[in-house]
Amino acid sequence: MVEKVTSVEYLNRLRERARRLEQEAAELRAELDRVVETLSRPVATYEVDGEVITITEADVEAVRARLIKPRSEETLRQVALIYKLAERLEEMPEEERERHFWESVEAIRAEAIAKGVAIDDPAEVAKDD
Repeated sequence: MVEKVTSVEYLNRLRERARRLEQEAAELRAELDRVVETLSRPVATYEVDGEVITITEADVEAVRARLIKPRSEETLRQVALIYKLAERLEEMPEEERERHFWESVEAIRAEAIAKGVAIDDPAEVAKDD
């Protein structure tokens, strides 16, 4: 059996459906705003080479999605920091990236020498023999 509907009834049904859809869209926008606010919330701040780097909940969630095994929140934050540092290095020009690399190597070497776990002068190796 086919239901006969007048134009006015059909128009009223369409208006009601539009009202429900608009209400649902408003609820979805509000939920989206809450999620965006949550994901953009800072969860950790690190200082690296004098630059402050902020890790957000979104950064942590991106790391969590890539891992197979569960990890602690601190581990997730540190891995997120590593990803952010890697992104910044990729954005650097090649010459600056190479300079940064050699400065880092020299800083690591100087720290090792200061701790006494590295040799300052390669000729010192020959003296011990």
